[in-house]
Amino acid sequence: MSVVYSIMPENSCIIYTSMFFPDSRQMKLEFDKNKDNFKGHYEIRYDLFNDKSLKNLEDMLMYLNSHKVDYIFTFRSADKNEIEKVYGTALKFSPPVIDIDIKSFTFNRNMFNNSKLMISFHGDNNDDVPALLEDMSEFNPDIYKIALAYTDIEKFLKDLNYLYAYRKKNGIKLAYIPMGSENSFLRVVSAYLVSDYSYASYTQPTAPGQISKEQFQAVLEMFRPDTPV
Repeated sequence: MSVVYSIMPENSCIIYTSMFFPDSRQMKLEFDKNKDNFKGHYEIRYDLFNDKSLKNLEDMLMYLNSHKVDYIFTFRSADKNEIEKVYGTALKFSPPVIDIDIKSFTFNRNMFNNSKLMISFHGDNNDDVPALLEDMSEFNPDIYKIALAYTDIEKFLKDLNYLYAYRKKNGIKLAYIPMGSENSFLRVVSAYLVSDYSYASYTQPTAPGQISKEQFQAVLEMFRPDTPV
């Protein structure tokens, strides 16, 4: 559960380990194995927990906050009532970062004064990145997350180039995630060039193409200018 933090020529990207457990008890047991675990960066995918109760949620967030863990709280659901209940509860505990899919955002922006708001979009090769950024900017997010399942490398390179220029011009914080089982290396490329945030798997992936932190680090090391040839 160690942190992966890589400094790059023109960019720095924090790699968050994306994880889930049966319940808060199991999560605590895992974190308690080593005090260094509390120093890492994590995405908590609460929608993948077996126990999604509000009581379990409160217990989990109190524990993470008491140890000052840096984490992104994420909950995916098509049920708007469930979205409002879970995020409404999470907001009471002010997670460092809260990730909400743009299609699920029904909240007042002022509710996120004590947490960074990450607005995310999940789509595919055909989505229009410039239009997405314009739509996302209306929510005034602290972090933009764009996760697209690419089937065309030319489209990826076009989007990568646009995001590089847009991020540099506008000073936004970005998580750009090329999804897909065959696009794992593209995740590393985007982390190296444009992303402030990216994700690694824990015991198993939480998204297609996600790789472990060890694999992520091994590839990123190759980009370091002082790496022997």
